[in-house]
Amino acid sequence: MGLSNVISNEPERIATLKRLGLLDTPKDERFDRITRLASSVFNCRYSSITLIDADRQWFKSAVNLELSESSRDVAFCNHTISQDDALIIPDTKKDPRFEHNPFVIGEPYVRFYAGVSLVVDGQAVGALCVFDSEPRIFSADEIFQLKSLAEMAQSELAKKEYSALSEQLEEYQTRLAQTQKITNVRSAILEKVVNAESLHSVLFDIVNAIESEYPEKICSILLLEDGKLTKGAAPSLPDFYNDAIDGVEIGEGVGACGNTAATNAPTIVEDISTHTFWHDYKEIAARAGVAACWSQPIRGASTEVIGTFAIYHRYKAVPTPEEVVLIEQFAHIASIAIERERASELIWKQANFDTLTGLPNRNLMLDHLQLALKTADREGDRVAVAFLDLDNFKDINDTLGHDVGDQLLIECAERIKQCLRANDTVSRLGGDEFVVILNSIETLSSIDIVVQKILDVILKPYLMNFERVHTSASLGVTLYPDDARDIKGLLKNADQAMYGAKDLGKNSYKYYTQDMQAVAVKRITLLNDLRYAIQNDELFIEYQPITSFKDGKAIKAEALLRWQHPEKGRIAPDEFIPLAEESGLIIEISNWVFEEVCKNVKRWQTHYCRELQISINTSPSQYFQQETSITDWLTRLLDENIAAQSILLEVTENLLMEADTNVSKKLFQFRQAGVDIALDDFGTGYSSISYLKKLPTDYLKIDKSFVKTMTDVSNDKVLCEAIIVMAKKLGIKVVAEGVETQEQYDILNNMGCDFGQGYFIARPMSKTNFEAFLKAH
Repeated sequence: MGLSNVISNEPERIATLKRLGLLDTPKDERFDRITRLASSVFNCRYSSITLIDADRQWFKSAVNLELSESSRDVAFCNHTISQDDALIIPDTKKDPRFEHNPFVIGEPYVRFYAGVSLVVDGQAVGALCVFDSEPRIFSADEIFQLKSLAEMAQSELAKKEYSALSEQLEEYQTRLAQTQKITNVRSAILEKVVNAESLHSVLFDIVNAIESEYPEKICSILLLEDGKLTKGAAPSLPDFYNDAIDGVEIGEGVGACGNTAATNAPTIVEDISTHTFWHDYKEIAARAGVAACWSQPIRGASTEVIGTFAIYHRYKAVPTPEEVVLIEQFAHIASIAIERERASELIWKQANFDTLTGLPNRNLMLDHLQLALKTADREGDRVAVAFLDLDNFKDINDTLGHDVGDQLLIECAERIKQCLRANDTVSRLGGDEFVVILNSIETLSSIDIVVQKILDVILKPYLMNFERVHTSASLGVTLYPDDARDIKGLLKNADQAMYGAKDLGKNSYKYYTQDMQAVAVKRITLLNDLRYAIQNDELFIEYQPITSFKDGKAIKAEALLRWQHPEKGRIAPDEFIPLAEESGLIIEISNWVFEEVCKNVKRWQTHYCRELQISINTSPSQYFQQETSITDWLTRLLDENIAAQSILLEVTENLLMEADTNVSKKLFQFRQAGVDIALDDFGTGYSSISYLKKLPTDYLKIDKSFVKTMTDVSNDKVLCEAIIVMAKKLGIKVVAEGVETQEQYDILNNMGCDFGQGYFIARPMSKTNFEAFLKAH
């Protein structure tokens, strides 16, 4: 039996159904609750939730029906989804569309059917229906209730945010259907709960609805907050009584509701005047005219107490078993309203507060800043915006782990808050970035006091996992309305000033100036251009020969990265390499350098110098990063049949200082494979000599700052000689950088230095010129 109407949007409807991923899935209690509820509420033997596939009807849930699926052309629900309103068939045998349907003339002998489409993303994917083997009339109120149940089923299908709320409503509705009075209570309050009206309004409606159906009962709802009971709704109790109860600390034996909240169990007090729980409250209860109290815990989704529901009587009384069930149901519906409110509060909190530190996030910070600017305009004040960034936070994260990094951020947030005045705020933007808003600024000195206090408190050591951790901060400060008139401009200025503070050497702060705009634009532009430098063939390598003092042979060279910008010309490494480090581009660039060296070194060894070794500068990021590993280079050497001795890795002193187990493991992997390790710029950092014994080091490279001014009578000569003697004792070879004169060359040679590098020996040269150099030497 086909449809008279063809569903015009069938492809889109089927696509939506498939996207739900529910076809042929196991039974699901969420949907079974709804069909059981529908069968009970409408007193129908059969109820089902069906999904209409391309050529079949599949039952996601069914009551008293053994079918799992049927052909679509005989499905009643197929007709339901083709129309906008509910499909009601009082008697199938009187409807020519269905009188010969196999489900009418055979099992389950359907004579009555009522169905509502289940719509997801505008597409009718199935139906919720009830049916029976006897004809019946379906009232307008029943149609409304069936549509309400269909809305719950739709929410489950689409997995909406409030699925838990729907489940609780369905469970409660099953109980409500037992009596007409409970149904009336549900009807009175369901709309307000679903429409997400205020908790205060919904709780009062619950109490009023119950009291209107049960006039002899006086109802009270109390909320549990921080161990105390607070007002919820008790309109029939006098104000003096409600005020006395508001704020009472819970505890065993503290009244009926205090005891219930503390024990998470019902408390039945037949006679308030004689019960020990009411010793401190019996006089006020007598004034309020109440003699008995039955209290039920209101429980949340995890069964924890979130409030109490109490029924008072003006006479001594104990509840019947039926009344006990009623009290439980009343408490349950109150829990739905309270949980919904809490869910809304949680969603708002998650949208506006940082989950790690509890500080306002960017979203709420923007609101705070907007309000601060409006207040400043009204009062004629100024506002200071400070952008704070922790120094070397990435290194702490990489070396000590993210758990320690998170603890550090939490502690820093607390320390910053302690430095602020009552009307100032601090927010976390993400990572190690914070924004401080200082209101009602009269003089710059008031800013200086707060900012310096923040710097000082952050600089103090932290104890994390029994380990002392040190960090500092760089702050950039901008003023409203002096520096900018809008939020975007203020945040941009503060960010630029913060980078200016980092350039000062960190652990400092700097005010925004107009000159910073040009510097920031240049920096951003350069960074953007650097992102495309590899694919645009703008990067290249120059090679600087390194010769042996023993025989003058050039058997080594350092690969030096260069950038030829198409418009700005040659960009100095000191300009772009720090940008590459900060942005993470250094990983990609270093891999490119390694590939370029590998392309050349094997050929040069074959044609010019079999012992040739090329040193490559490496970044600490390559050793700390978990996603990619620099040890992949070893695989590349094996694949290309390049001897490990062909490559030397240059590392910094900072890497050795901060090296954890993973970093040490990577360095030893290179060492064991035959790749030499050189400690670059030795003498300029703060590392302990002990690191040279713990970690693999084959070469020390004396920094050129020591060689540059070295003469026969200078302190630099003494330092260089001490480094060379120490290295030889440890079995480490020495390379002197920055050799520019014959005198320096001779001094180093006489000291017993192993290798020299500098303009006096050879300048950095292109690949072609380096080949010519190798050929000539």
